[in-house]
Amino acid sequence: MKEESGKEKVIAYLRSKLFPWNFIFEDVEVDAMEHFVTYAIQICEGKGIEKGVVSTDEVKELITKEVKEAVNDYLFDPEDKEMIEMHGKFAVSYPFAFAQCLVHTILYRLGLEMSDVVDVKAISELLGRDIKEIKRNELFIRDLISRNEKKAMKMFGKSILDRKVITAGGDYIGNVGGIVFDIETGNVEGIIVNPQKGVGSKKIKISMHDARLNTYSKNIVLKYSNYKK
Repeated sequence: MKEESGKEKVIAYLRSKLFPWNFIFEDVEVDAMEHFVTYAIQICEGKGIEKGVVSTDEVKELITKEVKEAVNDYLFDPEDKEMIEMHGKFAVSYPFAFAQCLVHTILYRLGLEMSDVVDVKAISELLGRDIKEIKRNELFIRDLISRNEKKAMKMFGKSILDRKVITAGGDYIGNVGGIVFDIETGNVEGIIVNPQKGVGSKKIKISMHDARLNTYSKNIVLKYSNYKK
């Protein structure tokens, strides 16, 4: 894939009947996958995606949802300076490289392979891709995941602290001041928000059921527009 893939290509792929597999099987640079794999691990950790949480029958739906969400995060504001600072030259590769890392991380954490959820041979023929190359990429990314998993998990808590918390309508309400973990599972249960001036003086606890991680910026986006304390 050329680095200057362009927003138009991303939109066309998003609208294609082959979505999300066209993103997942797109040819991307090795160094881009190496860059994004730790972010994919952290996102899956933050969302609690692990074995036993999702049934095999639900995986395809989950993959479609997560790739669409990641791509929409990118399209929302691909020129944001914060994103450029975070991803540098890899920012333009994000829709494809991150999508691949994210999907393979999801499958890895669920104990599955790509062939368990889709007919890889049929998709490769539709996309004109060599199935052997696709399988090599899968093995390569899974090896990256296994080598970076512990490091990424340690980085997750630190990386999310001080991230912006924004309503669905785009209003900034504060920054992440702490993380609440479920004692039994170790999953992220919620966040503690240090409100910006004018919103209030008390720290706010928000359940992760009411928020989501923006996969492009790792900011926290609430699922509602009108924020109430």
